[in-house]
Formats: sequence, C-alpha cells, structure tokens
Amino acid sequence: MPRDFTKPFTEEELEEAKAIFRTMPTYNDEGYILSKDIGLYNEAVGHERTPKQITSYIQYWDKNFGGKVPFDEMVNILRLMHDTPGTMRGRAAAFDKDGNGFISSDEFVELVQIIIIHDPRLEGVSFEEFVKKADTNHDGKVSIDECGVWIHERFQHLGYTN
Repeated sequence: MPRDFTKPFTEEELEEAKAIFRTMPTYNDEGYILSKDIGLYNEAVGHERTPKQITSYIQYWDKNFGGKVPFDEMVNILRLMHDTPGTMRGRAAAFDKDGNGFISSDEFVELVQIIIIHDPRLEGVSFEEFVKKADTNHDGKVSIDECGVWIHERFQHLGYTN
C-alpha cells in the first residue's frame, strides 16, 4: 500500500525510509545515493511518481548536489509539504541565493521546480502571478516572509497542510 504523503512522517517511518535508503544499489558509507536511484527509492518507499517527476527529481539532484542524494536533504524536501508558515519562511530563505531578502525570478524558478516535483498541479505558475498573489504589501517584490506564506497556502490549497 502506498504511503500517504499528505501526512507528516513519524519517527518510525523515517527510520524505515532510512533503512530502505541504505539498500539502494549506489548507497555508500558517506550516506548518500546517486540520483539515478531516485526512481527505485521512491518506488521502494511507496511514493508513486510519474516518469516526468522522477526525471525532475534526478535533474534537481544533479544540478544542486552533483548527483548525490543525501538522505537528510531528501527528507527535508519531502517535509516541505507539511511545514508551518514559519518553517516555510526558513525554507524560502534557502532559495534567496543573493541574500537580499527577496525572491527574484531566477530564485522563483528553482523554488517552483521543487514544488512541482511534489505536485505537478502547480505547473504553469508564472513569476508575475507569484508576485501578484504573494506581494501582500504591494511593493512589487516578494520578501522571504511573503514567500513562506505563499508556499504554505499553495500546499494548504493542495490539501497537504492544515
């Protein structure tokens, strides 16, 4: 039976997921697998993904982690769906590559890439639409705080968070 990924992980589930992670063909003593095992891993833990989603995962890990998939980083991305607005703010801050406190169009593209991997229903969200909906103080920019609220609302709308 596939895992219900609309609910947060229990400690027992995390331990089970880590045990499965360690059985992957490319697992090594440094604690990561290679991105080519991501489809196999998702299948093993009951996370049904489309071929397009698996390809997106692989591209994400290749681009951002040199093809290495550390277990803790993967869990952080999966946990993203269940975070509170405050925690989402911290996650949004990680995408603020230039550290200016705002999410640029390039940073938005990377952020949405992660969200779409989880749920392709967000495909097609433009940067302009993001600014229009997330820019609550109407200054023409999206701050980290505004972005955190926007992410939380997207996952809430999709039924992942409370």
